[in-house]
Amino acid sequence: MRKVNLTYIIDDDNIFVFVLKKILDRNENFDQVFDFKNGEEVLDLLSDKNNTFPNIILLDINMPVIDGWQFLEEIEKLPNKEKLNVFIMSSSIDTNDIEKSKSFSTVKDFISKPINNDKLNKLIESIS
Repeated sequence: MRKVNLTYIIDDDNIFVFVLKKILDRNENFDQVFDFKNGEEVLDLLSDKNNTFPNIILLDINMPVIDGWQFLEEIEKLPNKEKLNVFIMSSSIDTNDIEKSKSFSTVKDFISKPINNDKLNKLIESIS
């Protein structure tokens, strides 16, 4: 299985992020993991040509400042967007959200919370 060098978690739920980071730490396939409370911080990083793109972005939909959908609309405008692997993590089971996620080329999959090790390993396999 492929190593994931750089992962971004974009989620404003501190408890969920804490638990997810623990799961990622135990999974030997993830190296560096950074978390962000909203997508605006990450847009700034992705817009900087000197920054390395993350291998995986784990994105929540409902957040302050800019939500997941607004974040996706902005990264679709990036020149190197094909290098991005975004996975939406949501507690939503709304089929409209799942269908909407398919309209973004950067979204590789819609993953229902809770996240576990099996889901993470399948996620890695899908980008390998």
